[in-house]
Amino acid sequence: MNKLRGIHPLLLLYFALLPNLQAVKILVESGRWGNVQIQEIQWVLESTASIFSPYVSILIEKNLSVSHSFPPKVYYERTLNGEHRINLSAKDRYWCQYAFQFSHELGHLICKTTGGDQTNQWFEESLCEAASLFALLELSKSWDQNPPNPAWGNYAKEFKNYRTDRIKTSGYPENFQLPSWWKKNRFKLSQNANLRKQNLWVAIELLPLIEKDPNSAWSACEWLNHSQSEHTKPFEIYLKNWKLACPKREQKQFVQKVTELFGIF
Repeated sequence: MNKLRGIHPLLLLYFALLPNLQAVKILVESGRWGNVQIQEIQWVLESTASIFSPYVSILIEKNLSVSHSFPPKVYYERTLNGEHRINLSAKDRYWCQYAFQFSHELGHLICKTTGGDQTNQWFEESLCEAASLFALLELSKSWDQNPPNPAWGNYAKEFKNYRTDRIKTSGYPENFQLPSWWKKNRFKLSQNANLRKQNLWVAIELLPLIEKDPNSAWSACEWLNHSQSEHTKPFEIYLKNWKLACPKREQKQFVQKVTELFGIF
């Protein structure tokens, strides 16, 4: 009887923690990764994915196959085993680069990236840049307390430093005004989704909204491409459709704040 009373709290703890044991299933393929062990890459990628898992259920459902190749990208098509394929170009033990690239590609999976009209793809790219900046700061906090390898505790600050350097070297204009800049550059953006410097500027603007309420932000991103089609849409309609697609009030509120950030009312 005493043994049963002793086991009971452990069972409660087990069931309480069970949902948190769910994780993205990641397979790191062998390749030209450099001076690093596959298991080490696995730890870094799993740690990065765990930053987003509490906010988006979609990642828990994914099986990811990660290969070394250039440029970093996520593929629309799945493998014969149903895995999503991701390429990373990071090498050796530059954990910041792995995290930055991987979280960007996870951003595309969260947004349920798809084909169709690419006029507003620049905005998804900006969200994915924001995902990278967001993950770097969260990894800095996480690794400071609980690194995937106990020997890596001192590396935690490097994630934050890498994020700071990315922002400093982005050429982010002083007194940047997103509404006027967007109106001036909207055609150029619609023609080229991969203006990386400009994507990063938009990400910097989005970041405070995301970090204030990451649950609403990332869960809303799951609905970004819900209304995607072959037809060209003005950015204003694209945002309106995104808001309409979100099922929860707090998600709609996040999209509304993003819309107002661009000076659209």
